[in-house]
Order: sequence, then structure tokens, then C-alpha cells
Amino acid sequence: MNKIIILLVVIFAGSFISESVAQEKKTKTVCFKSNMDCANCENKLNEYLKFEKGVKALKVDYVSNTILIEYKNGKNSDEGLAKSVEKKGYKIEKISLEEYKKLVAASQEETSKKSN
Repeated sequence: MNKIIILLVVIFAGSFISESVAQEKKTKTVCFKSNMDCANCENKLNEYLKFEKGVKALKVDYVSNTILIEYKNGKNSDEGLAKSVEKKGYKIEKISLEEYKKLVAASQEETSKKSN
């Protein structure tokens, strides 16, 4: 009888552990290109978006006009986050992570050329 109880406790604990590991992997990343044009726009969006439901990580950059948001899947959606940005008065376009990286790299290269 004790062996059965111990076995059930181990199985029950194992199900909680696997469920918590599964929840860790339920994050999504979405990237947008926007029409920001100054550091004030960047700050405004950064302050606003960090309080959106499920947002775990956020990178807003006016130089490359990009926004990268990592969020908990199920707490929000790509469309919901897009509407939040548009609600603040900015036009955005969803882009791939590869496009995001290219835009950021190009803006960093342009910035380094201007500083030399």
C-alpha cells in the first residue's frame, strides 16, 4: 500500500514538473516595422508595451524603426500587440525575425558610419 501511495505521489509531482516546463516554452516572438521618428516615440512605446499582458521582453528602436516583443502565448497575440501599437498612433507592419535582424544591423552600420 505504501509503495502505491509513493508511486502516485511521484507520478503526480512529475505531471506538475512537465506542465511547468511546457509553460516555459509557450513564449512567442513577434517583430514589427513602424513609423517611429524620434527617441520620444521609442520611449512612449517602450513604456506602454511593457505593461501589455504577457510581455516578457521588449526591444523598441526608433533608429531602425523596429519593435521586437517576446510574450507568453495565450496571454496575448500578434494581432493584439499590433492593435496596441496602432492605438498609440503608429503604423506598423509585421515582419519576420530575419527581416528584423537585417534592419537592426543596417541601422547600426549606418550609425557607425555617421560617427566616423
